[in-house]
Amino acid sequence: MKNVNNIKSILVLLLVGLMFSSCVTDDEFDTPPLNFEEPDLDVTSSIADIKDLYENSNTTAPLKIQDSLVLEGYVISSDQTGNFYKELIIQSSPENPEAGISIQTETTDLYTFYEPGRKVYVQLAGLHVGLDGADNNGNGGVITLGGAPFQDGVGRLTEAEFRQHVFRSGEVAEIVPTPISINQANSAKLNTLVKLEQVKFADSELGEHYGNLEDTFSVNRTVESCDTGETIIMRNSGFANFKNEALPEGSGDITAVLSRFNDDFQIYIRDTEDVVLDQERCEEEYVGVVVDIPYTEDFESITSTGPGVVFTMEGWLNVNLNDGTRKYEAREFDNNKYPQITAFNSGENIVEAWLVTPGINLNGASGNVTLNFDTKDGFYNGDGLKIYISTDFTGDVAGATWTELNATLSSGNTSGYANNFTASGDIDLSSYVGQLVHIGFEYNSDGGVTTTYQIDNLSVSSN
Repeated sequence: MKNVNNIKSILVLLLVGLMFSSCVTDDEFDTPPLNFEEPDLDVTSSIADIKDLYENSNTTAPLKIQDSLVLEGYVISSDQTGNFYKELIIQSSPENPEAGISIQTETTDLYTFYEPGRKVYVQLAGLHVGLDGADNNGNGGVITLGGAPFQDGVGRLTEAEFRQHVFRSGEVAEIVPTPISINQANSAKLNTLVKLEQVKFADSELGEHYGNLEDTFSVNRTVESCDTGETIIMRNSGFANFKNEALPEGSGDITAVLSRFNDDFQIYIRDTEDVVLDQERCEEEYVGVVVDIPYTEDFESITSTGPGVVFTMEGWLNVNLNDGTRKYEAREFDNNKYPQITAFNSGENIVEAWLVTPGINLNGASGNVTLNFDTKDGFYNGDGLKIYISTDFTGDVAGATWTELNATLSSGNTSGYANNFTASGDIDLSSYVGQLVHIGFEYNSDGGVTTTYQIDNLSVSSN
């Protein structure tokens, strides 16, 4: 009898197995639909409102939000590859966002519920808003949401706190990155998805990988514009699963989240699919521009200024001869714009950077021809600037013949910047009448020089 019962049991199991296998083919199982109700929340604020709330609070410490405010946003980050860690980044709309913000949390595997494009609602009461990545004076960095203050910034929300404040919508939108050039990186675009078009990894990065092969420290890789030579940092985690992949050597587009550490703008990719450098590698091409005299340049037409913003202007060449990334930057102070250069904190053994004017046509000039410009030095620790003229420059600084000019330069301000610009004096160019000339400003940090120089109000005229 016992054997009969055993046989019956086996037959039942076989029958159940056959029934189950007839419903499933090719090892594919239907995933039950995930049903949930749309959060019953009324949006009262925008991401830009919350950033303004903090910026207008006149404090560098985290600010606790007391009011019952709700904002909405669309996820643009993903921690699936490990390049983002314990943070969710959202922007205000799927396309042309007004603002973006990061939410710090202890929650991991966020991509499984908060994938890119997922709309979310954030209940703000009880959260803190503050700066992440700012310097010791509270400058730079990015505005961030999180928990109770931790080490002068916002802390991470526990997983339970995160679930109490961040709610998924059923909507998943297509995120369209905003096309920008490197010099258009600014605070308004922080924590938004951007697309840098026609860029490449700098020559100094060729042969490198996204990360260090020997350790798990995060690394900076330099991305360079094909058109202007401007650069920006790509920050890659040492725990990203693509860290051992070689950097592509071509040119093309990079889609990334724009961020900032201290005053340095940075980009973070979600995965290597964001890096589409599948075109032939571009090379910087000097575009010769010729100007007639009188020629003046006060640099007030510069459109973007700030730390890390490489100076660009039509006809001017800005180049680092040692394949480094430090070049003349576009800066502004007291409503005055100018190129600025320093080797301080460059990380380069020797910075040799040249800023070269457009071709200045001295054909037909009469009388005395003079060059004038102004300089200002700061934190002086040695002479690092020289001025040259060339009659055979065609875009290759190293291949041209340069003659040094005698000019008065700002000097000796060791504890800060000079109060005023120093005039160069009249530099006689009369011997070059009838020729096309270029003026070159060479900055050289050989010997440990890190002096900062600013250049302004250049003019070439005759009388």
